[in-house]
Amino acid sequence: MSTNHDGGGDARDAALQAAVRGARRGFRRDVQALIHALEEGELLVPLAHSIADSQPDGVPLTDGLEMQPHLLIDPEDKLWCALFTSQELIEQAADELDWRTDGDAFEYVALPAEVALEMALRVIDEVEILGLVIDPLHDEELVLRRAELASLCSKKAIPLVGYVSQLPEQDFEKTLVAEDGDPPPQALTDALDACVDELGELRGWHLSRTFNPDRDLEPHLTLELVTNTADRRQLAERVFAKIEPTLPAPGYVDILFRELPN
Repeated sequence: MSTNHDGGGDARDAALQAAVRGARRGFRRDVQALIHALEEGELLVPLAHSIADSQPDGVPLTDGLEMQPHLLIDPEDKLWCALFTSQELIEQAADELDWRTDGDAFEYVALPAEVALEMALRVIDEVEILGLVIDPLHDEELVLRRAELASLCSKKAIPLVGYVSQLPEQDFEKTLVAEDGDPPPQALTDALDACVDELGELRGWHLSRTFNPDRDLEPHLTLELVTNTADRRQLAERVFAKIEPTLPAPGYVDILFRELPN
């Protein structure tokens, strides 16, 4: 294997790997930590062709220098860029995927992390190439869509909604009640009133606009359902099914519960 990775930045590599793992929580603060680690770290790029032999349609890095990395193929035959945080992980992936460089021994190159991300951003079109996977095939791989990658490249931390939506609320989070703004659509309030009429266990509702800076991209609706039912999940699903077509942008709502006084 040939590589320009000198192994001298072990501490930086470990810090970047830890930041990638941490970003899988998806909180804005975790993405900010990743941005800081990227400033000093390196990422490894798997090469389909040696840099010296790259074809004219490769990814341009600098004037006169192009690179053709290996890409991942998902079950729907869509492509994903792949970058790695360590020699061990890139070699494991190369073995599992049978990657070669120009049909011969596998090669990779280490680039400043920010340069590697910009390279990936230039080729991701969300049609053929959907996004980026950092440390693919690892249990803690990080999957990024183009908008999320673009935010990293611009050093703007945004929550990774696909990850953070899977986590329960944490002690450090603070949900803020936003200004009222535009009133909710009449169709939405009519649908909620109809839910009260049709669902005996639902006794009332309250809508507000909230924003959690750690996990939300923008303010959104929060719906509080007044009920004493024990099967809250079923009630939430039934209400959401009725109101979903009437939800304004961004098209989702958090559902909370308030019990009736005894």
